[in-house]
Amino acid sequence: MEISSLQVRTMGKVIARNDGAFRAAWGTNWNQLRPERFPDVIVQAVNDHDVVEAIKFARENRLKVAVRGGGHQWCGTSLRKGGMLIDLSRLSEVKIDAAGRTAAIQPYISNRDMMKLLEPYDLAFPVGHCPQVKASGYLLSGGIAWNGHHWGHACLSVTAVEMVTAEGRLITASAEQNQELFWAVRGAGAGMFAVATRFHLKLYPRPRAIHGSTYYYPFSKLREAARWFSDALETMPDNVEMTIFLTTAPADLADECRVDNGKVCMITATAFADTKQEAMAALKPLEGRPQGSVREIIAQPTNFEEQFTLSGAMWPEFRRAKVETLWSNSSPADMLCAVADHFKQTPDPTTVLLFALYPRWANGVPGNPDTALSKAARVYGGPWTMWEDAKDDAANIGWHRECCALLKPFACGRYLGESDILDDPSRAEEAFSPASWKRLHELKAKYDPEGLFHGFFGGL
Repeated sequence: MEISSLQVRTMGKVIARNDGAFRAAWGTNWNQLRPERFPDVIVQAVNDHDVVEAIKFARENRLKVAVRGGGHQWCGTSLRKGGMLIDLSRLSEVKIDAAGRTAAIQPYISNRDMMKLLEPYDLAFPVGHCPQVKASGYLLSGGIAWNGHHWGHACLSVTAVEMVTAEGRLITASAEQNQELFWAVRGAGAGMFAVATRFHLKLYPRPRAIHGSTYYYPFSKLREAARWFSDALETMPDNVEMTIFLTTAPADLADECRVDNGKVCMITATAFADTKQEAMAALKPLEGRPQGSVREIIAQPTNFEEQFTLSGAMWPEFRRAKVETLWSNSSPADMLCAVADHFKQTPDPTTVLLFALYPRWANGVPGNPDTALSKAARVYGGPWTMWEDAKDDAANIGWHRECCALLKPFACGRYLGESDILDDPSRAEEAFSPASWKRLHELKAKYDPEGLFHGFFGGL
């Protein structure tokens, strides 16, 4: 295998395993808890042509292919043993058609940057909550978004995807052409059998008035607060997003939360509206909240940039991390109480556990979309276990797995973008309906008959 011949065919860098630059190129993922899996060659593509040539070279040399499009990479699915890693981190072009309310984006634009670019046009897209996450991995997995009750999953606002197939052809998939690949690319995540190089998006009017309320409750009020949280959202308009957290209390509440080992229950409600009056009216049902909170912040004006900053602080970059999420139609109060005592003993104070409520998703993905994305339920969430030092790996991983075991009886599905398919490979299948799981494998056999792409489990 002559790696130098691929470098001649591409504009981006081609880095072999024995190259001095390999380790730095391999390690550019968000999660510092990296698996010791190394490809034979990394291709840092700078355009579609590079991706085409990389795929052709991989076919010629019988190299398995994995793709890194940007994201949390919680369990490192882009890092596989052997083969080729196609790195898309140099593809970040964005073209906006404000009049048509559409955009065409390459894979490596972040949630935060996407919203910044749309702001001058008073437009928005259902981007994800974490500011650093890039479009590709987020959209391929389905995309749980800000204002998700109203806008829906992000992939439902993808109108077409340009991609390079296992044959090395650059094609466009949409509702009108290459429909089977369009079905797969919206939800297949790490199981996708093509390289998405550009996404065409439907845009929305930007909410002009965003207001948020936050309530902090001691664990002694956890069940009551969680029941209120669950019941309240059933009566709220679909432009209100509510999430309940178990987290470390802010420093100035530490004394009041000492009995709970410094932990607190935090409930947030965010209304996305066109006017202040509309936002205030949307949050009004929360006036019936339980007594006994240790702090309340009521209907404060905010914006996407501030929300990204808050979210980014809860999921800081460049830490070691394990995550596992689930879909459930169980009571949030029952789920939180099942793990409350365990959560008080988190080895690291940055660890959080959350549940977001989507009452209109109780019967699955709304609208019966024709997508590989096929699992949703009334409650979404789980533990995000984070720490800094490798010496604390065993304690944090052990705590995390025990937390997952406590929550497992409540699960009716998984979200592929935030599930650890290495700890439990069955979680990949649980992210799809039985029919979608079957169809996804049939389409991989049809469009990638030689198994060029690693898929969910190859090389792990």
